[in-house]
Amino acid sequence: MRNQVGAYAFEKEVNEECKADEFITETTESAGEWLQTLLATHTFTGSGYLVLSASHYYSVQINKPNLPDDEIPLAIKWLVKDIVPIDPDDMIVDYFDSPVIVAGTEKINVVCSHLSHLKKFTDTFKRHQVELKGIITDEFAFANLVDNVDNSTLMVCQQPFEDVFLLIVNQGEIYFSRRLRGFNDIGGYSREQLSQGICDSLSVEIQKSMDYFERLLKQSPVTRIKVLLPVTHEDFIIENLAKNTEVVISEIELPEPFAKLRNCAASIGALTEFEKVGVVND
Repeated sequence: MRNQVGAYAFEKEVNEECKADEFITETTESAGEWLQTLLATHTFTGSGYLVLSASHYYSVQINKPNLPDDEIPLAIKWLVKDIVPIDPDDMIVDYFDSPVIVAGTEKINVVCSHLSHLKKFTDTFKRHQVELKGIITDEFAFANLVDNVDNSTLMVCQQPFEDVFLLIVNQGEIYFSRRLRGFNDIGGYSREQLSQGICDSLSVEIQKSMDYFERLLKQSPVTRIKVLLPVTHEDFIIENLAKNTEVVISEIELPEPFAKLRNCAASIGALTEFEKVGVVND
């Protein structure tokens, strides 16, 4: 499987249309050096946001420690050191409370990454005087793409070369997240191939996730399914998924002026998170 490391430069025209330039590499090991080369060979103005894909962070759920809130951030890295393959001395962590209490136990979701790895990115932004406005993971970026409605929405999302991501979101909070291995090449299948088991397999995984959410997490049923797959046959996939569920299913519509930039969805979600569209010009 290929890993995507990329950047999107958004340029807002006078007529309010938005153009995007895409810069992609297929390796993650040298991502810091790649960003250095990108910023050194292109002139950007404005600000930037860093969206971490799956190859750049770990996300785990643990019991919420019985500590004062101000002590939890310092304790987290030692609580997850045997779960994630990062040395505590090179670990940067953050966490958020899970909105679901499981078997009477409060949970927190911990996000962690290599400090030395992220520092390559942040130092490069500073070196080239491009303001880094914030860092966000792809799951939060995707969650920003649906309205904060008072019902549970299951999202089926993907970005180029990445695994399909299932999220269940309610009023802007992430209740459930899961990556589906084996669907990263879904954009390369023909309609015939999709009809020969691929869509059915995806439907099964969606149903399993909804069952877990409703029965084991004891949450209200999912009321809608929203899809964002930047592939040629997205409409065909949605049509086939709809045959296997009674839940209303439709594509995620991106905000203007980004409606056609579906392969940039995670980046657009980051812009939504920080409530301002940064203008960067190549």
